[in-house]
Amino acid sequence: MTVEYQFPEGFWWGSAASATQMEGSRNGVSGETIWDHWFENEPNRFFDGVGPHQTSVFYNRYKEDIRNMKKIGHNTFRLSLSWARLIPGGQGEVNQEAVSFYSNVIDELLANDIEPFVNLFHFDMPIEMQNKGGWESREVIAAYVDYAKIAFDLFGDRVKTWFTFNEPIVPVEGGYLYDFHYPNVVDARRAIQVAYHTMIAHAKVVELYHQEQDGKIGIVLNLTPSYPRSQNPADLKASHICDLFFNRSFLDPAVKGEYPEDLISLLEEHGHLPETQPEDKDLLKNNIVDLLGVNYYQPRRVKAKDHLPNPYSPFMPDWFFDNYEMPGRKMNPYRGYV
Repeated sequence: MTVEYQFPEGFWWGSAASATQMEGSRNGVSGETIWDHWFENEPNRFFDGVGPHQTSVFYNRYKEDIRNMKKIGHNTFRLSLSWARLIPGGQGEVNQEAVSFYSNVIDELLANDIEPFVNLFHFDMPIEMQNKGGWESREVIAAYVDYAKIAFDLFGDRVKTWFTFNEPIVPVEGGYLYDFHYPNVVDARRAIQVAYHTMIAHAKVVELYHQEQDGKIGIVLNLTPSYPRSQNPADLKASHICDLFFNRSFLDPAVKGEYPEDLISLLEEHGHLPETQPEDKDLLKNNIVDLLGVNYYQPRRVKAKDHLPNPYSPFMPDWFFDNYEMPGRKMNPYRGYV
């Protein structure tokens, strides 16, 4: 017997993709991203040698893809714009070919009764901006705000739901802590500055949007609930610190407009507070999100450290907890998620 279920009114049913996953860097006119640069220099770091030029065929077959979305009941699709495609180099002249492509995609979605949700940044920094310091640089923040304004001016008449960043902790972890994204830095001080500046960039774009547009804007976070091994105070403390680093460092400023005091105290104790400017506090407080996107993959299970960290080793979040493998855990064998 076939059973039909009806989503409640106002329920968004759809899918999402990044520009890097679906456009292909060799389709059309586009500037170079960090992915293009990294693949050119270290193709061995990419799974099966597949780089950013070898993606889905959405760029050339988006009409067919969107028709298929409609067939399976989508009423929304979250796409990301490529900063490097819309403005090659990250600053300067707007690429009119990119304007036409994104405009056509938006119009095609709307023609099929699919609401476009548009994200501005999904790990794909223009290489010229990375060479200026990436999110370590206030100059890059200013360029990102200019890019956001251009996107809002071009597409804001039809797009009423925006996101500033997708999973902003991933470039921090991958690019500045654990060496699985470009620029392959392992330096917690720089990682913390990148994380902080990302939220300053986010708040500046939220402020701009609210000044000039009439829709909603938010951020997409991949939250990983921190579960302690036990209720022992040492395990609970380890779990709390893990949560501060990997969840609340982005969640609190996004939805509360401020950072957790215990995170600030921890970083201050270890001499790792980021560089700030006096106006930052009010900027964050006055520009919280209208909506929050949550990508959930897996929790973090942690325990108190089995051994104290070497006092001469560089500061890292892992100083404060060890990963814990729960007995009897169920795994997704295709992704390694627990």
